Amino acid sequence: MLIIMVYVSGIIDFSTIDYPKKSSSVIFLSGCNMKCKYCHNLHFISNNRYNLSVDEVINKIDFFFTDAVVISGGEPTLQSEVIDLAKKIKSLGFPIKIDTNGTNPEIIEKLIKDNLVDYVALDVKCKFDKYPELTNYKGDIKNKILKIINMCKDNNIFIECRTTFIPKFMDETDIIEICKTIKDCDLYAIQQFNPKDAYDDNFKKLPQPKMEELIKLGKLAKKYVKNVVIRGDWIVEL
Repeated sequence: MLIIMVYVSGIIDFSTIDYPKKSSSVIFLSGCNMKCKYCHNLHFISNNRYNLSVDEVINKIDFFFTDAVVISGGEPTLQSEVIDLAKKIKSLGFPIKIDTNGTNPEIIEKLIKDNLVDYVALDVKCKFDKYPELTNYKGDIKNKILKIINMCKDNNIFIECRTTFIPKFMDETDIIEICKTIKDCDLYAIQQFNPKDAYDDNFKKLPQPKMEELIKLGKLAKKYVKNVVIRGDWIVEL
């Protein structure tokens, strides 16, 4: 029998924040094809890499309080075995949310076609011409993001887009460009940047945006996207 292996950085048995309105278990897959300067997670996914079979991953989770499962990263679509992991989770009856940076729409398409995903959370980092500076990614990210949004809408998969707002590096023009692109998504989340956990030392020196500033940006986003939420020290639905 073929044993499917995945690289895992960590597992959370119980979360109330990773799948909106559901308690969830979260599986963090290792590896990422971006190197975001504000990333709070890079050291964790780089220093923790465990090669486990799909069954071993499932057996490590206590599903007692779980309503759903989130597959996150890193960038989980870098491992094609994420499809086998999702099949196993679905066989247990759980809805699945996947967190992605949008660089592998082919994997998202496969998950959708096989009815293996219920919720896609898509990071839209900044203005698209700033991607190389912020993330070190130089591919055609805008068209990949649009492809994922369109696939989700065509197949009735809930699609959330989200941006971590970084003062001094970003401004209102970032939000406007992003929202004009992702206007058809089901939900747009503007997230509060936390400098203390940033990967890049220069980003550690940037200020944390105040909720009032984020709410102002959220109201701007509402001109383009129907449903907008602010996530930070607390959650504000606009």
